[in-house]
Amino acid sequence: MAEAIVELAPDELMALKVFRALGDPTRMKIVRMLVERPELGCADLQAASGLSAPALSHHTRILQECGLVAMRREGQFHFFRLRKDLLERFAPGFPGFGRAARP
Repeated sequence: MAEAIVELAPDELMALKVFRALGDPTRMKIVRMLVERPELGCADLQAASGLSAPALSHHTRILQECGLVAMRREGQFHFFRLRKDLLERFAPGFPGFGRAARP
């Protein structure tokens, strides 16, 4: 029996990307760190996570691709911040989010 191909609406596709990104424990840890602090540099994320530079780059790239994390450059330094609007939209019960997002 052939499987039916289901087309996803743009919001559903975005949700799928967000859930896939959050399905990895390392990326969950990065997002939790960004919930606690509004912006973190690469060095801070690397020190706190214990990841190598290539591993951190891999995980932050996936988080950027799904839209959960935004990056800005300042010279040779990269800084990451959480897109709280997207996290609240697709994962409102994310651990620690309510506490950090609403003072």
